[in-house]
Amino acid sequence: KSRRTKAYTTAEDKLLCECWRDIGQDPKVGAEQKASTFWTSVHREFHDRKKFSLYQIQSTRGWVSISKR
Repeated sequence: KSRRTKAYTTAEDKLLCECWRDIGQDPKVGAEQKASTFWTSVHREFHDRKKFSLYQIQSTRGWVSISKR
């Protein structure tokens, strides 16, 4: 049984890019973090923001899926 999910929507792509940008430019986090730490932060931010009225996205994507996108 395949565990693949549907393709990313335009709204998911936009939100993911915004989260990636914001986490990557956060001076408190620093540039010398492990990839898994970075993508876990992006994943957490993605799922926190998807509930905002601006997005209203239904998504269950994991951090590995997000990091490979």
